[in-house]
Amino acid sequence: MQPEDRVKRHEDTIQRLKQDVEWLHETGFWTEVATNAELIASNEQAITLYVSIVRELTRPVG
Repeated sequence: MQPEDRVKRHEDTIQRLKQDVEWLHETGFWTEVATNAELIASNEQAITLYVSIVRELTRPVG
């Protein structure tokens, strides 16, 4: 997979995770394993990690 394809894939994932966070805020959804707040925090951490991957992949070489 080319870096550009990987960046696009990660950017799409970031958008889906942001939509999930918005949905979690609206619904108060939770599971037997995690509270709503824990699910939101987990998704926000994943977003941060994906953003850092995209930054690294788009950083000029050299």
